[in-house]
Amino acid sequence: FDGIMGLGFEGLSLGNAETVFKNAMDQGLVNEGKFAFALGDNKEGELTFGGVDKSKFKGEITWVKLEEPKYWQITLDNVSAGSYSSGKTNGIVDSGTSLITGPSLEIQKIAASVGAQANLLGQYTIDCSKLSSLPNLDFTINGKAWSVPGKDLVIQSGGTCLFAMMGMDIPTGPKWILGDVFMRKFYTVFDYENAQVGFAEPTY
Repeated sequence: FDGIMGLGFEGLSLGNAETVFKNAMDQGLVNEGKFAFALGDNKEGELTFGGVDKSKFKGEITWVKLEEPKYWQITLDNVSAGSYSSGKTNGIVDSGTSLITGPSLEIQKIAASVGAQANLLGQYTIDCSKLSSLPNLDFTINGKAWSVPGKDLVIQSGGTCLFAMMGMDIPTGPKWILGDVFMRKFYTVFDYENAQVGFAEPTY
């Protein structure tokens, strides 16, 4: 069956109940307090509990500390696409979000710059003939730029091209959510013990 398993921190659970992964750590069921995602574009993905799968990435893992051990929220030095630049902001790395989301006004600026049009659902569509001209979306994290190619910012379904970014205004303040569209491009490690997130170049 399908379902959702929360992999956040206890501060987000109902009544501060112990989370599944924290419980596994406490019982010694995992070697390390880490879990990692390898999400391919058109291949089966992999979720590793208790460490990392070294066959899934190359080079070193770039780590960034969480702003607080609640959400998997990190500082973003910058978000840029074409002439757009956000400046310092923050974002949540979240496998439970399909798209990349950002403050509505910021997403509107990016969408307008590439010719994407909003629909009644708050999503954006774009002329499929423009795919080759879309700029990369760069997230600068801990001094290093992680780039999502323009062609990967579009989800094609039949003759419709959906822009894989959506505006979302979070009550606690402007935030980006780096969902599956971002995570598919990089091996992503969540380090529960050390309250940090890591990214590495994938081998898949």
